Amino acid sequence: MELLLLKDVKDIGKKGDVVRVRDGFGRNFLIPQDLAMPATRANQAFFKEQKARSAARKAKEKEAAEKKAKELRDLKISLEVKAGEGDKLYGAVTAEDIRVALEQKGHEFEKKQIRIKTPLKTLGVHQVDLELFPQVKVRLTVELLRQA
Repeated sequence: MELLLLKDVKDIGKKGDVVRVRDGFGRNFLIPQDLAMPATRANQAFFKEQKARSAARKAKEKEAAEKKAKELRDLKISLEVKAGEGDKLYGAVTAEDIRVALEQKGHEFEKKQIRIKTPLKTLGVHQVDLELFPQVKVRLTVELLRQA
């Protein structure tokens, strides 16, 4: 039986592949689990159309992310935090703190898009990466100031 895979199946194939499997395996496992569909011409054409739409949508999203990256390239955020002796913070500045500061400046981000390599525990200027889209990143300057 020839089937068109809708999802990656270990030891069988990747999404979009047309594979030949035993009738019982296809009928009793792959099709009921929504892992595959019969490999008819109509189904193959439908799958190719869906793949093309997905690629176009991802291209638009990447273009929008690159445009936003250009806008954010020179953005600098200042946060006032409590600090003790030696300019060490009480606690650390987290991705959520940076997300809230960005939101106050009118930029919407999710916490998981903010990449902090090491915890920000001292006053001064730090570099933080924002991942807008896979392969589209921008470096953000975060300045931590002593709270008055």
